[in-house]
Amino acid sequence: MKINLKKYLYNQDESLSGLESKRITILNFCCFLIVFDIVFFTIKRAIENELNLQILTSYITYIGLFTAVYVLQRNKYYVPARVLFLVSFTLAVFVLTQVLFIYENTEYNYLGLPMLALFFFDKKWIHYAALLFSIFLFFIPYYITHKRNLDSFIPAEKVFLFILLFLVVKLFKDVNESNEKKLENAYNELEKNKQSELASLRFKLLKSQLNPHFMFNSINSIQNLVLKGSKHEAYDYLTKFSSFLRENLNTSEKRFITLNEEYLLLERYLELEKLRFKENFEYKLNKVNNIDTVKIPTMIIQPYVENAIKHGLLHKKEGLRTLEVNFSIKDKVLVCEIIDNGIGVKRSKEIKKSNELKRELFFNESIQERISFLKDYYMKDVDVVYPEVDKGTMVILKIPYTIENE
Repeated sequence: MKINLKKYLYNQDESLSGLESKRITILNFCCFLIVFDIVFFTIKRAIENELNLQILTSYITYIGLFTAVYVLQRNKYYVPARVLFLVSFTLAVFVLTQVLFIYENTEYNYLGLPMLALFFFDKKWIHYAALLFSIFLFFIPYYITHKRNLDSFIPAEKVFLFILLFLVVKLFKDVNESNEKKLENAYNELEKNKQSELASLRFKLLKSQLNPHFMFNSINSIQNLVLKGSKHEAYDYLTKFSSFLRENLNTSEKRFITLNEEYLLLERYLELEKLRFKENFEYKLNKVNNIDTVKIPTMIIQPYVENAIKHGLLHKKEGLRTLEVNFSIKDKVLVCEIIDNGIGVKRSKEIKKSNELKRELFFNESIQERISFLKDYYMKDVDVVYPEVDKGTMVILKIPYTIENE
């Protein structure tokens, strides 16, 4: 059975800042390494017949203390965990120095106390208090319990060592925090710029969808119904037209919509286009399962459907104009096929007029910017393919999706 140590050592609380997350992770690693070190030396001393009851009792106590630190962290008692860790570290070094291994210079482990205080706490008084306390503890075996030899011992040199190491680590900490703050500000600025870019793209795509030609044609078709006396039909389509405009505006404010919302929006749009072409246009929308839970980026599909009608079906002079939109889910992407029986891509390019070219360029730029933005901002790449077909045009969109409430 494979054990995922990352799950137990790395911070799992996503609500915390980057610095707090680092502190939790490093403290977990410290507890793990200290317990591992104690177990290793317990086994080593047992093999070398140097393990006595006093050492074993101390080791078991330390394991209990550092395990308690880890448990406190897992239960989100972060500050008590850090306090207990510093107290346990200090107690461990004190016992090692004064009781267990009085001739092995273990007092130099006190150098780590102010470094730990610097990293795990923000208050400056804690940093300097830890520095002074560690210096005091360091001198105990020399001047109070007299367990160390004072020959060639230079107190000023030891104090200088503590202060120098403290200042170096403090400088490194301050520089690191300053850089992280600059990085966070830069990231926030980038997010702000991306939000502005997203708003601009939404406006462009909304403009491309609610273009004046479409709106004029729709209103003109409704007007013709009124003039013919088909008031009920005109009212019905006027209601659909206003609903389409409202839903388009609402959609433009969202980043993702359900496939059902996209489906209804396309249905509204195609109903209006059918009014324009009268009986010479048929469309088919084929649904997919989980239509209410599948979520996709907004303003991706409709521009391609509109493009198929404007440049494929509009110029078709003979026969019934047909448009089919198929949805399917393959390889964890939503596949949307847009198929028309119009004049085809090649012929469409040949008959474009100069006044249409600007509009086409605007459409291409807007949708390409949208696709590029989705890839950079949401890490979602929309794939667009134009496979060769014998008649008309086929566009295949491969759109990454999410499941609602995931």
